[in-house]
Amino acid sequence: MITVATYNIHKAHSSIHGCRLSALKDGLSEIDADVICLQEVQDINTKRHAISIEEHGDLQTIALKGNLYPYIAYGANAIYKHGNHGNAILSKYPIQVWQNIDISDHKFEQRGILHAILEHPNHGKIHVICVHFGLFKSSRARQANALIEHVKHSVLDNEPLIIAGDFNDWNLHVHHILCQGLELKDVIENTKNNIADKRYSKRIELGRTFPSLAPWFKLDRLYVRGFEVQDAHVKSGHIWQKRSDHMPIQATLKI
Repeated sequence: MITVATYNIHKAHSSIHGCRLSALKDGLSEIDADVICLQEVQDINTKRHAISIEEHGDLQTIALKGNLYPYIAYGANAIYKHGNHGNAILSKYPIQVWQNIDISDHKFEQRGILHAILEHPNHGKIHVICVHFGLFKSSRARQANALIEHVKHSVLDNEPLIIAGDFNDWNLHVHHILCQGLELKDVIENTKNNIADKRYSKRIELGRTFPSLAPWFKLDRLYVRGFEVQDAHVKSGHIWQKRSDHMPIQATLKI
């Protein structure tokens, strides 16, 4: 078994609540997945450094991994004068190698594919790809095709594959492209036990993750190939609403 999660953490910052690193660290500890894919990780931001550095250390990735995740891969996609942000993969299994591939479609959005190869103690090589697609439909389609081409050239058909992230895919256009192009399974759609909290049953059952205050859009997805989905659900509840503007997805998989 392997547990996996995906979570857009909104740079661990809120205009109302300020730095949310402590709350996010509690959330990651609660999820306690073997592997977690994070989007909008702002590894460095010198404009907000005063409090967060004192409490958590210089780098956001180091603060988030804590003592729970000994292995980390981070791909900075957007780089600016006061810092950078991008995707991260936190893992309890050794990361053999990783690469960050630029799939930016125009100068106003910097996007990347973060691909890590993990070494599972019982099953060997597992490919994990963390993504954050663009806001425009045409951009997402091109980024989906770039992802398909990358997987076809980098991952053998018999190797276990996990693709997770924020696809900004509220119209399911990219969903169909990826499922057909790579023969992927959406974990939420492929498990019977996909309701995290009956109070939010209809929204959560459908895999809606955004906005966290009232989840309505299926922006976040967790796809697999070469796995059986034992359980998958969207986290819910008041505490998660405060941690980010997205809800995380968590799944238990069997190779």
